[in-house]
Amino acid sequence: MSSARLTRILRSASFRLPMLYAVLFILSAAVLFVSVYWTATAAMQNDMAAVLRSEAYQLAEVHRRTGLAGLAEQITRRINFRTRGPIFYLLQAPNRRVVVGNLPGMPPVNGAVDFEPQTDLPEPVDGSGERPKLTGFGLTLPDGSFLLVAQDANRLVDMQRAIIRAFAWSGGLTLLLAIAGGALLGTNFLRRIDTITRTSRAIMEGDLAARIPERGTHDEIDQLVASLNAMLARIQQLMDGLRQVSSDIAHDLRTPLGRLRQHLEDARERATTTADYSAATEAAIEEADALLETFSALLRIAQVEAGAQKSAFAPFDVSALLKSLGETYEPVAEDSHHALEVQVEPGAALTGDRQLIAQLVSNLLENALRHTPEGTKVRLALRRQADGFEIEVADNGPGIPAPEHDKVFDRFYRLDRSRSTSGSGLGLAMVKAIAGLHGLAIRLEDAKPGLRVVLQTAR
Repeated sequence: MSSARLTRILRSASFRLPMLYAVLFILSAAVLFVSVYWTATAAMQNDMAAVLRSEAYQLAEVHRRTGLAGLAEQITRRINFRTRGPIFYLLQAPNRRVVVGNLPGMPPVNGAVDFEPQTDLPEPVDGSGERPKLTGFGLTLPDGSFLLVAQDANRLVDMQRAIIRAFAWSGGLTLLLAIAGGALLGTNFLRRIDTITRTSRAIMEGDLAARIPERGTHDEIDQLVASLNAMLARIQQLMDGLRQVSSDIAHDLRTPLGRLRQHLEDARERATTTADYSAATEAAIEEADALLETFSALLRIAQVEAGAQKSAFAPFDVSALLKSLGETYEPVAEDSHHALEVQVEPGAALTGDRQLIAQLVSNLLENALRHTPEGTKVRLALRRQADGFEIEVADNGPGIPAPEHDKVFDRFYRLDRSRSTSGSGLGLAMVKAIAGLHGLAIRLEDAKPGLRVVLQTAR
């Protein structure tokens, strides 16, 4: 592994996080160690003291019943058979003469005492060869004799060393496992980051179709990758739309610009009177107004798609809005020899921009009235549903072929039969943008005959 890659692993969050947890674990283990060490030491000391005290008082009871000779015999028996484990005894007469025992004589001491014997003792039971440190319990008997019962205090030291070794090994092993786990996680993390980096570079170099591969683990990075891929797909869609718009503008606006230029050339070359100049100017102004209206529509679509109007969203009554639009367009339908039917259920509400929804419905009604023959019936309906509502604008005209359903929402796209009518081909593009801004699903359906445009609140 190169030093640069090792440095990256050591600096990665996935390595530092296990290290942090390892340090926290070791600190917690240290607190536990202190607690266990102190508790175990105190418990063993208390246990040893209780054993020695019990042993001393039992022998004192023997002395009371059988005297000094009987006590000496009992101690000799216990030393020979070690029925109570590695316990040392000392029995001294009132004149401090050692009567029996495996400890050297010493000044009488009552109660607990810690000491080191001054003369050689038998080899310790554990065979370590170490000179034992003893802890004992002494009693002065009624006749003035002295009794001492002792145990090897090194047993306590051995237990303490065992506790220290256990915690040292467990702490060291934990640290090693944390380092290994951190290195493994860091390597895996960096591998996934490198994949994201390569994809980002590919996108920067122009490959907008590049996507970050998902591993299917559904962890945090996979969720981030899914969000990034969705964002990249949206960016690609917007870029494709921008390229399409640029191409459509260059293609579809060339004709009106050509007509505008032709009118101006005619005015320059053929106009001889004020009336001729006035007519040419009026024609040029009409073409310029149409171009300005087209660019305004494109700007409004861009603003809607960018979500700039969301800051002005507020709840409003959709049913009341559609009834008002129906009343407004009824005379328009009569003038164009169409029949407009309005079926709006009351009480439907939406949080959004009321003017944009009004423009959406108006565009659909105007398309239906403009692109269907006289005598066509147009229906504006709103039906409430359990989870929202559904808006429908339908007619029984010639309809739109199914292969064209998705294309009519593109900017400047117009059916062949519609090219003879006025318009820029931006009405349904605006409808789609407004619907998307408000979270409304839009679909086209064959009304057999005619066309149904359905807008539905998201489920």
